[in-house]
Amino acid sequence: MTSTSRRRLLVVLASLTLVLLVADLAGWGGVDAVRRVGGLALGPVQRLLSAAPGADQATAERDNARLTALVADQQHRLDELGRLEKLLGSRSAAGHAVVAALVVATKVGQLGGRSVTLDVGSRDGVRADSTVVAADGLVGRVVEVSPWTSDVQVLGSAGSVVAVRVGAAGTLGTVAAPAPGDSQARPRGTLRLSFVQPAAPVVGDLVRTLGSVDDTPYAAGIVVGTVTDVDPDRGEGSRTATVRPAVDPDAIDVVAVILPSTRSAPRPAPTAGGAR
Repeated sequence: MTSTSRRRLLVVLASLTLVLLVADLAGWGGVDAVRRVGGLALGPVQRLLSAAPGADQATAERDNARLTALVADQQHRLDELGRLEKLLGSRSAAGHAVVAALVVATKVGQLGGRSVTLDVGSRDGVRADSTVVAADGLVGRVVEVSPWTSDVQVLGSAGSVVAVRVGAAGTLGTVAAPAPGDSQARPRGTLRLSFVQPAAPVVGDLVRTLGSVDDTPYAAGIVVGTVTDVDPDRGEGSRTATVRPAVDPDAIDVVAVILPSTRSAPRPAPTAGGAR
């Protein structure tokens, strides 16, 4: 195969990856079929490029490496777009004005807590104490904002306490990282659930955010996690429990920042005898 032919082939395959990217963005129904065709075509083409004899071998290998890197990059972009689409269609983001963001840095504190840096900031409308969510639930809250980036305190970090409702009854409680003096051993990465009123949690209970005024620092109804174990009754009137977070802190990549909403009109006053 001549160098001109190889260049033409590279242009065609690069165009195919662009078609895949545009198809995912536009939500075309046939994108899976196009992706399968691209996958079937890529293997033989790579073998053809690498089969050039003699002096063309080095050029063919370079072209093959470029093509492989290009396809890998476009596939990464497609996967990223898929995760973003899932996030924006999730219950975590539903009903809120959000700004999508990517995690560009992460840091683990000395006490085991984690913070992440996002590629959005004040110029994107992000403010301190904004709620940050992933498709599966709560990530944490924004603690520091610059014009183009923002730092997020991830759920379970030292000093992070979230007011929650537990189970179908919506019993009030709080979740936080296990304290050093916690009488109950808990698996790494889990949270300690405490109640502010007498209650007995049940394994499998869903834990959601209670919510705050103007959705800061936490919007209401965001999934925090699930009760996985209930501590023994020590006669304290209210049981404690272990909660597994809905979002794995080691796998946070695409997130959404919920923009605070300020009510512009007062709530209507209740009428005597209830609404009619």
